[in-house]
Amino acid sequence: MKPNDRILVFDDIIDKQSQKQIQHILFDKVRWQFVADVTKPDNKQQRPGFSYYFITDKTNVFDYHKDVLKIIDAACQKINFKRQDCLQGRSFLQLPLNLKDKSIDTPHVDADVEHLVVLYYVNDSDGDTVIYENTFKGYDNVPHFNELKEKQRVTPKAGRVVIFNGKHWHTSCQPQHNVRCIINYNLI
Repeated sequence: MKPNDRILVFDDIIDKQSQKQIQHILFDKVRWQFVADVTKPDNKQQRPGFSYYFITDKTNVFDYHKDVLKIIDAACQKINFKRQDCLQGRSFLQLPLNLKDKSIDTPHVDADVEHLVVLYYVNDSDGDTVIYENTFKGYDNVPHFNELKEKQRVTPKAGRVVIFNGKHWHTSCQPQHNVRCIINYNLI
């Protein structure tokens, strides 16, 4: 399967024991890095959180990458996708914030090349992922927020994975009640 416009959601992409192992790694072992905004580093919206990279390219592979590959392998197998490479693999941890501005986070694309997004939810949480019908057409053609048309919304649930074509603008909603932790891989 090549990335297309379908958004695929699978629950329990890995077994419960593996889900608990991933939770243990991310909540007890990972050394998180603070980021001023989880969506975009230079964003003025300031949705602070934490990030951890598993892989940035073939030469920069970090701790726990092999542990989370079972998620990626299961997702690729489910949709018959033969990955050639990982552009990046990372995790984000967002804490509930008492924000006056309850709007969703800034829409973004993870990479400016054709890729498949595999987004895994580590825990049950609020803070939906919103995927838009609008697609990336270059940084000189970024849509204004009021031009975006919602295609699908996915609620975080432990063991759930959402797979979609990375050309779609997407974002998260800031959690208000629970910690939101995800693993995001961009594959070609």
